[in-house]
Amino acid sequence: MAATGRPGFLRVERYEVPQVRGVLPGGNWKLRKKDGPNFGHPVVAFLVYDTYVRPVSSLPSAKGRWRANAETHHLFQSD
Repeated sequence: MAATGRPGFLRVERYEVPQVRGVLPGGNWKLRKKDGPNFGHPVVAFLVYDTYVRPVSSLPSAKGRWRANAETHHLFQSD
């Protein structure tokens, strides 16, 4: 049976922006600024996208953007 024939089916949509596919716990991972002190911020979760994961250590900024990226932060596993 095609999806269109199933009860409750509305439509198929294509998103142009990456969509979160899942969430994983942060484990013992931390984020540390490349130009900052040696202590890091605990990663509370990883957002899983189609081709990458994004560590989360805090809520996003007021504009809804995450501040950590590969150019500014190191990801490391704490002891």
